[in-house]
Amino acid sequence: MNMIWPARALGLAAAGTLLLGGWACGPGDEKNQAVAAAEQGKALYDMHCAACHEDTKLDLAKKPPKLDGLFERRTLPSGAPATGEQVRKTILEGRGIMPPFGQTLSKEDVDNLLAHLRTKGNRGK
Repeated sequence: MNMIWPARALGLAAAGTLLLGGWACGPGDEKNQAVAAAEQGKALYDMHCAACHEDTKLDLAKKPPKLDGLFERRTLPSGAPATGEQVRKTILEGRGIMPPFGQTLSKEDVDNLLAHLRTKGNRGK
């Protein structure tokens, strides 16, 4: 029985895991990863948030706030500090009419959503 092929296959699989896992980072990879996270966050925003935060024709007593330039503000619409930690808490726990997404979104999803929100509508784009 030839043991070279399984060993090579295992080695290639491990190398692929390291590359995909971010272990083999070269120049510019962090920026590429940040861009990819923001793009994934935009897809999540479009799927879970835009229907309320972008739609101006919602028939609600209180309209959900626009989130453009969210992290350029000193405070969130709730009055809480405009920090990643506070926005994460709001996403996970909900607030007012906004439902909680703690059971819907993974930690990575929320990280990506925050990455998108940090770029959304910022003046310095």
